[in-house]
Amino acid sequence: MVNLLFRKALKHPLVSALQPALLISLLALSATSHARTIEGFEFPEVLPQSSDHPELQLNGASVRTLYYLVDTYVGLLYVESPSADASQLIEQESYKRIVYHILVNRVSGRRIATAMYDALQLNISSDEAEQMDERLDMLVKMFDGKLERGDAGYVDYVPGVGSRVVINDEVKGVLPGKDLYDALLKIWIGEYPVSHRFKNEILGLSDQQHANIAAD
Repeated sequence: MVNLLFRKALKHPLVSALQPALLISLLALSATSHARTIEGFEFPEVLPQSSDHPELQLNGASVRTLYYLVDTYVGLLYVESPSADASQLIEQESYKRIVYHILVNRVSGRRIATAMYDALQLNISSDEAEQMDERLDMLVKMFDGKLERGDAGYVDYVPGVGSRVVINDEVKGVLPGKDLYDALLKIWIGEYPVSHRFKNEILGLSDQQHANIAAD
């Protein structure tokens, strides 16, 4: 019935004259409905397939707060196959994207990378850290420079290739090996994440759902 009334309305002379603007508004409304608003920024629920990657879906998003006071960035995880299982997400040999969307007015990219490096040490063994040491140093250097509110950096896992680092749409380089990307994911959803709330939201879980899974 609604569709019929809508079709009839479109045949009205006045509505017909306004059809282009109406269609643009409907398309804009549709695009907005498929975005998630966090801290005043909109993030797409789906990244369409491109020449660089397959279609990716937003698994979860959360705000990273440092020193319990400063909301530093919005973290987003896009994957081919969403899951609430941290181990499954880490083990998947598929395309993934970790996004850091800056919220503070100005911050050193290296400071963000150094915080990542420190958090990473909690989730990997000393032997694993040693094997990745050179690549981790390169990762920190790739984040060099100043980042401002609204800037974004992301790290893609390209199956069979490694971690591709992109800052404000500029490709900084590619670091080989899946082990490095697994370690980066563990910062957010590993056994010792940056925070349990952050982990839950990246996994798309409420605190109660997380408690139920842990109890099983």
